[in-house]
Parts: sequence; C-alpha cells; structure tokens
Amino acid sequence: MANECCSIQLIDRDDVFNVTGLEHFMKSMKLAKHGLSYAVVSIMGPQSSGKSTLLNHLFDTNFREMDAFRGRSQTTKGIWLANCVGIEPCTIAMGLDGTDGRERGEDDTAFEKQSALFALAISDIVLINM
Repeated sequence: MANECCSIQLIDRDDVFNVTGLEHFMKSMKLAKHGLSYAVVSIMGPQSSGKSTLLNHLFDTNFREMDAFRGRSQTTKGIWLANCVGIEPCTIAMGLDGTDGRERGEDDTAFEKQSALFALAISDIVLINM
C-alpha cells in the first residue's frame, strides 16, 4: 500500500462520520505501526480554487478534481482523507469542503466552521488556498 494512494470520505455532506471507512483506511495504511509518527496536512479555501489539484500535485494523492469542460462545480463534499505516497514520515492529506458556502447556501456556515476547527485541531500543517 505504500506505493498506492488510498482515500476515503471521512465526513459526508450530511455530517455523518465514516467509522468503517476510517478503520479500513487505517488498516490499509498500516497506521498502527507508525504510532504517533505521522503528519496531517489539510487544505481549506474557496470552492473551485484548486485545493484538491494542489494536494494531488504536492503529495501524489488521488482526490477528485474539477473537470473544467463540465463547468465549475464542487468536487470535494464533506471531509476527505488520503495517504501521501512516497512521503516520509507517513503523511495524511485532508481535503475540506469549499469555504464560501456556494453549494451549502450562504446561511449554512456551521459545517464550514466546524470542519475548519477540526482541521486546525488535528493538522500539523494547514494550507490556505485563496
């Protein structure tokens, strides 16, 4: 699995935590053997600003990217995790929903705020993509 990227949706658009997916992700990455020797890098920023593309290019992850030929639309819904291929120490990338409320509606910013606080709490590095 070290040479393959594995990704999961950790929290979906309905705020449901994917326990089974996380357990599979942790087993696939053999996260237990790393103990506390791993890093979490997250990214936040406006919808369609290239967050997933940036993570894919920097960390060799496989997050879904926007297809410009189909028009601008949201690709990351909820919170996603992926292992960073070939990076030592073991590194996990976390992609967040866009922070501009376009898909969720301007009045529904609770998920944006909660996911930003979650990223700040568990990440070693938080990238802000403008």
